[in-house]
Amino acid sequence: MYLRKGLSLVEVLTAIFIMGLGVISILTLFPLGAMRMGQAFRDERSALAAYNADQFFRSYWKTYVVEATTPDPFFSALDQPTPGMPPCLPHEVSYPVVIDPMGYLARGGQPNQNWFGDTPTRVPRRNLQIVGNNPAAALALCSLRDGIATDANGNPTPERELRYNYLWVVQRPINQNSFQASLTVIVFDRRAHMYAPPGSEQVFHGVNFAPGQTALFLPGVTRNELEIRSGDWVMDGTIYDPSSGINVGRPGIRHAHFYRVTAITETPAGGTQLEVQPPLRTPTDGNPIPYSGTLILLRGVSGVFIRNPINGN
Repeated sequence: MYLRKGLSLVEVLTAIFIMGLGVISILTLFPLGAMRMGQAFRDERSALAAYNADQFFRSYWKTYVVEATTPDPFFSALDQPTPGMPPCLPHEVSYPVVIDPMGYLARGGQPNQNWFGDTPTRVPRRNLQIVGNNPAAALALCSLRDGIATDANGNPTPERELRYNYLWVVQRPINQNSFQASLTVIVFDRRAHMYAPPGSEQVFHGVNFAPGQTALFLPGVTRNELEIRSGDWVMDGTIYDPSSGINVGRPGIRHAHFYRVTAITETPAGGTQLEVQPPLRTPTDGNPIPYSGTLILLRGVSGVFIRNPINGN
């Protein structure tokens, strides 16, 4: 019998080594799996929050707008947010209105309480009549109530964290159809209650928008100056209003269009370029040529959900 001295031990050690490499390669997938699971949970919670917000607002629209003797005050902002702004003609789109009870009360007494953005824009921000000046009502109404908090050991607690909250954006596609409007729900992840930190709605005027393209260039802005990252959302908040002194847009442009950032790069010319999806939409005046507009960067948005239009039924 031929003896292979020491070879059996070498073969065993080699097999253990190869198996160890396989185990390590499998273990490296666990963090990726945990990240995917966390993102899936976030997406599911955001979608549920958007569904709840959608169902509530349809009921509110019917009760406090369509059937009300005096509609909720936000309704008048669709026609003309403030005196001096160009009134909407019957065949034009209305002004978009951001209905944001939490954001409205968090900015009490500040110039941007009635306007969406850290610095002046012409996108109106409004409260709901039933909320009034009650912060607790705003938090309860605009939050997903199904989030379960846990302690340090992972055990569920009786408290609900109210991690996800939301606002609505409404706009009439044809202004003469008073009770027909588009509805978009913006869901936030961990937006603080009664606190509006600087940079949460960062505004840039004079940005060139080229419909059909996917690039937005911010001249003279470095990457470190931006309060967003890839995967976050931005808003085209361009509204033409010569009385405001904000030189953007052209007659008939009233935008509240949302885009997701897919990449952020600094350019050699000095500035930052954002790649967004979907491609930039056709302006509301129907003219596809580029225009100078207002870009609003939204921090902490977990999802933008375009819902079915609302009507008087």
